[in-house]
Amino acid sequence: MAAKSIDRGLTAHVRLAKAIHGRGVKFGIQANAGKDPDTGADLLDIAIINEFGTEHIPARPALRDFAEKNGKVLDEAMDRAAAAVQEGRLTVDAALDQLGTFAEKHQKAHYQQSKKWAEPNAPSTVAKKGSDVPLIDDGLLVGAVRYEKV
Repeated sequence: MAAKSIDRGLTAHVRLAKAIHGRGVKFGIQANAGKDPDTGADLLDIAIINEFGTEHIPARPALRDFAEKNGKVLDEAMDRAAAAVQEGRLTVDAALDQLGTFAEKHQKAHYQQSKKWAEPNAPSTVAKKGSDVPLIDDGLLVGAVRYEKV
């Protein structure tokens, strides 16, 4: 009598792993995001300074705060994208684009809600930029948030 093979979805998982094979999405402010037209400073440097702070600038960890508050939502989005690839509803590229667009949209929204979670601007900063919303001046950082497939 021949042994009966029991797959239990293993073949689909192997196929998914081979299709994805080290590919993914990174999102946030990338190294080539550009420069502040007024100062010439790299937008990535500005984001890093704000993320970790300096002696005179408090940390406003937009990326870490977003990841901590939205980890479950991001995990669910990744699971949905992987399932869509596994079931043949999306190609790997389309799933990565969908996941990247989702993460980019939500990261931008997190920046825009910085008044709710970030340390407030100093009175001198409010006077200089005319706003008390941290991380938002003319929208350069928000506009620089994007995703890349890797």
